[in-house]
Order: sequence, then structure tokens, then C-alpha cells
Amino acid sequence: MSYRRVFDAGGADSLAKLARWVRPGSSVLELGAATGYFTEHLHTQGCTVDIVEVDAAAAAEAGQFARRMVIADLDADAWIREIGGARYDTIICADVIEHLRDGEALLARLRPLLADDGELLLSVPNVAHSALIANLLDERFEYGGEGLLDPTHLKLYTWRSLATALDRAGYAVRAWDATTVAPFETELRVRSEGLAPALRDALARRPHAFVYQWLVRATAAHGGSSVAPPPVEAGEEVPVRLLYGPDAASLSLERAVTAGLPIGGARVTLEWPLAMPAGALRLVLADRVGVIEVHALSLASGDEILWSGDADAAHVVLGPAALRVGDHAFALTAPDAWIAPDAPPEVVARADRLSAALAWPAGITADGGYTVFAALAQARESDRAAAGRHADTLLAAVRVLEQQAEAERAAQAGAPDALARRDDDIRSLEAAVAASNDEIARLEAAAAAQERIIAYRQSFRWWIALPLLGVRLWWRRLGGR
Repeated sequence: MSYRRVFDAGGADSLAKLARWVRPGSSVLELGAATGYFTEHLHTQGCTVDIVEVDAAAAAEAGQFARRMVIADLDADAWIREIGGARYDTIICADVIEHLRDGEALLARLRPLLADDGELLLSVPNVAHSALIANLLDERFEYGGEGLLDPTHLKLYTWRSLATALDRAGYAVRAWDATTVAPFETELRVRSEGLAPALRDALARRPHAFVYQWLVRATAAHGGSSVAPPPVEAGEEVPVRLLYGPDAASLSLERAVTAGLPIGGARVTLEWPLAMPAGALRLVLADRVGVIEVHALSLASGDEILWSGDADAAHVVLGPAALRVGDHAFALTAPDAWIAPDAPPEVVARADRLSAALAWPAGITADGGYTVFAALAQARESDRAAAGRHADTLLAAVRVLEQQAEAERAAQAGAPDALARRDDDIRSLEAAVAASNDEIARLEAAAAAQERIIAYRQSFRWWIALPLLGVRLWWRRLGGR
């Protein structure tokens, strides 16, 4: 598999971090160069780069930035002879050894290729990420796509197993770095607030809970002691985004102002600046379904508070995916659920910032009850069943009309106008059936989403108002009829 990426030297990803360890103008051996997105950067830094890549087409792209290009399987050792007697200031193995049958053997073969003061720079995915541990405790371990469980990964590493492999191959780790990703932001989409409280706390207290990749800076050493990685601080937040513009049609997530709301913590006050006068604004409350508490909203200009209010019906406008379930609590039934302060337009136009007192509760019961989202799923299942019955009725009517049309074609060959009207009736019903099927598909997708939510074990014991939620959803879908 050949990976294509865009390299950003100023970024916070693993390649950008590794790049900052490479001295400009040094000699570099890059293993697994892919299409050369990193090779090109090294070339611009004045480095002399030799590359080894298994994919011939990718190597051809990367080769334009390299002094020497070798097409080879890194699990074999014949390519070493093609390198000749070269020695390098830096050898880079960025997300490589996890794809090999014997990564440790490769590390040992590389050691003689390092210059006397040379460094091995290496990155690997961290199999001890909290999202993977949570999935294992739920008896899930599913490969797929790029990421921690890329199906091409043959070896999995923690920092300890990586340090051991480096030590056995004759290296000493001089420095560690890491990339961090919160559990929900990984491809596994683990909801920390949906875990049992004791498990959630235990996972969060781990010193490397959210480390997604380990980065290592190592030198050749005989019996040299490696340093251990320090704790890596990372909090878990949901993004709360402010959209604003001259009117509602101009609102866009691409121009959102984002603040982070800690998960499972106490109430906090967040603030979003307004860089220009606004005619419309919305607060998109999260990037996921769940429950949020909104305790207060205010609009200000300088030191002056222009407008403030609680999150009651008199002060807040609700988007279609935000449902009130308590004095301050809202159920977010879609990842773009929003609210807006019901402030006069002239006040909104004068404001230079919006503030909100918010909380994203953990609030998960220990008894495994999922009353909140079970109610949502039941409401959608009821809608889906009703839509299915309606579709069956329409299909039966279509069949009757088709039979009548056939009979009339045989008996009234000289009456084309009547047949045309009958055909129009059939087409109208078929269109109604198609629309009904589209609605069924939408409801099934929504129900599937809620089933996944339930599978993530989200429940909120304080949410006592939800037995009526299914009825409210049903009534809203009928447009109040």
C-alpha cells in the first residue's frame, strides 16, 4: 500500500516533529519514502537523501528528490549492498517497522549505516492508546483503514516494547516525543463519557492515555541506558463552534470559531470573539450526539454586557436537532445540533463576543440502562414501521392500477386519452413510493446511528424526562399535525 499525504513542516503530526530533529544539510537515509512528500522537504533543507521504497511507482515519484533510489522489500537485506558503504547522519523510519515481519532485524541492519554521531529517527503507532484498551474491554479488536489498526500492520508496539526492540538491536533512546489524539477523534470513535465511571477514570489517569504515535530519537550504543518517555498531558474536550455572518445563509463550519469544552467536568465559561458585526449567529454545541448543559449565554461589547439570559425558551432558539430535556439540559440528536441566543438583531450587530456557561456531563449509570437513547431509537423504529406500512399500501395501489391499465388497454385500444390518464396515475403513485422508500432509508440510517450510540453505552441517569421524548420526536416529524 502506498500512502499519499501532504507534508506541513509547521504542523503537529509525526512527520513534522521528526523533521525538526533533522539537521539541515545532513545526509539522510529515508526508509518507506512512499511518493516523496517528506523526501521533498528534506531536499529543500539541503539534505542529501537516499531512499528505499517497496512500491516502484511511488519510488519513481520520490526519486526526483533523492540522490539514490532503491526499490526493495525492507524485510529482506539485499538492498544493503545497493547502498554500498554509505553512512548517514540520520536514518528515518517513519511508520515503517510495524509493517514488517521482523522490524527488529531491520533495526539491527541499520546500525552499521549510522555515522559516528548519527541518529535513528523512528515513529510507530501506540497500541496502548486508551481507545484501543476500551475496545478490548468491550471485546472489540477490528482492523480497517489507516490508523492504529491498519490491516497492513504486522507488529504492534507500546513504548516499552519499542524500547526493548531498540535496545536489543544496539541503540539507546535519547529522546521521546508523541502525537496525541482523544479517543473520540481516533478512527475507533470511542465515547469516554459512555464508559463505566471507574473505567473512564482509570484510563484517563494513565500517563500516556492519548498517545497515538511514539516518536524516538536514538543513537548507536553498546549497553547504553535508554530514557523513558515523560508523562504526556492531554485533555479530552468536545468542540463548541460559533458560526456568525451577515445572515443565516452565510453561516459556515469552515469559518467557525471553536472553543473546547472538557468532558465530564464542572461547568465552565467559554468565550468566542466576533471579528466583525454579525447579523446571525449559531452555537454548534458539539461534533457528536449526546447531552450538554447550557446554564447561561451573554453578548458583550468591550466591558459592556449587551444581553444575557438563561437557556430557557424565552432566551434561546433551538435548532432542529437540539431537544430540551431539563432546565439546562439539551439532547443533541445530530452532530450539528445548534442553539442561538434570542437577542434583538441590533444587539447581535453590536456584540464583539459571545460567552456561554456550559458543561458536558459524564453522568453514566452503572447499571447498564440506556433509557435516553433507547427512547430515541424506539421513536425512530416506530416512524420506520409506519413508513413501511404506508409504502406497502402504495405498492398495493400501484399493482391494482397496473392490472386495471392492462385490462383497459385490451378493452379500449381506441381510447388513448383514458390510458394516458391511467399511466399518469401510476407514475404519480410510483413517485410516492420512491419518496416513501427514501424516507425509510433515512429512518433506517438514523436508527442505525442510534444503535451505535447505544452500543457505546451512553446513558444518563438524571435524564428523567425522556419517557416522553419518543412522542415529541414523532410529533415533530409530523410537523405538528
